[in-house]
Amino acid sequence: MSTAEIQYLTLLRAALWNRPASIDEPVDWSAVMQLACHHSTNVLVGSAAIRMEGSNKPSPEMISQMQMDMRGNLIQQLQLKQLLVAAIRLLRQNGIEPVLLKGFGLAMLYPYPNLRQFGDLDIYIGLDKFHEACALLRTLPGGYNWGEATDLGHHYNIEFGSIPMEVHRVSAEVEDDKEAALYAAIECDSLVVYPQRVDFEGVEISIPSKEFVVFYTFFHAWHHFLTSGVGWRQLSDVTMALHAYHGQLDTDKLRRWLTEMHLMKPWQTFGYLWVKDLGLPETEMPFYDARCHRRAHRLRSIIMEEGNFKRKRSFKYNRPQGKLRQKIHAFGCVVIDSCHTAKVFPDVAFRELCTAMKLGIRKIFQKK
Repeated sequence: MSTAEIQYLTLLRAALWNRPASIDEPVDWSAVMQLACHHSTNVLVGSAAIRMEGSNKPSPEMISQMQMDMRGNLIQQLQLKQLLVAAIRLLRQNGIEPVLLKGFGLAMLYPYPNLRQFGDLDIYIGLDKFHEACALLRTLPGGYNWGEATDLGHHYNIEFGSIPMEVHRVSAEVEDDKEAALYAAIECDSLVVYPQRVDFEGVEISIPSKEFVVFYTFFHAWHHFLTSGVGWRQLSDVTMALHAYHGQLDTDKLRRWLTEMHLMKPWQTFGYLWVKDLGLPETEMPFYDARCHRRAHRLRSIIMEEGNFKRKRSFKYNRPQGKLRQKIHAFGCVVIDSCHTAKVFPDVAFRELCTAMKLGIRKIFQKK
C-alpha cells in the first residue's frame, strides 16, 4: 500500500472505534481526503483528522472543509430522517409494515451515527402490498418517480427533491434459480417472521434480524464488488455490525446461509480485511481464517483502486442499438466483470459466467 493509503486506513480505524489517530510521517492531506471521498468516508475520516494533535494535523483551511462536510452530512441526515418517519407513519396508517434496509439501520451501529454517509432510503415492503405502498408513497409531498414501471426490477424508485427512496419488493435480486430460492427463504425468515423493532426518533421501526443485518450488508458489498466497485464504507458497515452484535448472533444460522449461498470463501477473505485493516477483533469475526491472506491482499488492492461504485465502466454505458447487439453487449459486460472477479475468486468468476450463459439460453428459448 502507498503511504496515503496506510494513513487513510489509520484515520478510518480511529473514526470507527472512536480513538485518537496518531500519524508520525508527514501527511499528504489532499491524497488522503481524495481516497476518503472515493470510498464515501470523508466525513468519518475528517472527524478523526480534526482531533489530531501535532505537526501532521490538517491545515486550518482543510479542517474548515472537513467541518463543512460534517455539517452538510448532518443536514442531509435530518432531511432523510424526516422523510423516513413520514413514510413509516403513512404506510402504517394503511396497514403496511415496512422494514428499513441499510442506511439508518447501519448508522445506528456506529459510535457516532451522524458520521456515516448515505444518500438514499431503502424500505422493504415485500410482494403482497408492494403496488399499494408505491402508490401511497408517491403521495408524500415532493415525490416523483424516475420513470420506471413498478413491475421492473427488485425495487421502485421515488425521488423527493434530492433524496432518492428505493421501495423494495425483494431486498436483492439473485439470478441463479437455486440460490434465489434459498435467498427467498432467508429473506422471509429475517424480514417477515423475525424482524427487530428499534426506537428511531421516537418512532418504533422494523429492521432485519441481527443475522440478516450482517449477512445482507456483506451480500450487498459482495454484489458491489462483482459489478460496480466496492468501497471501505461497505466494509466498515459489516465491521460495525459484527462488533455491535457480537455474542448475539446465531452463528450456526449465519454459517448455513453463507455456505448455501457459496459465500464462505468471500466472507473469510473480506473478513481478513475487517480484522487487519479495520481493527475488528478476531474473536468478533465469525469463521475467521488468516490463511486467506494472499487472496485478501489482492482484494485490498482492488478495493483501494476502485472505491464505492467507482469501477471504470465506459464499455457498460456505451450500449449499442439493436436487440441482438444489446444482448451481445450485455454478455460482454458479464465477461468483463468475471475477468475482474477472477483476479481474486476464479471459481466464483466461472460460476457467474455459467449462470449468465444459462440465463441467456433460457431467454432465447422462451421467446421461441
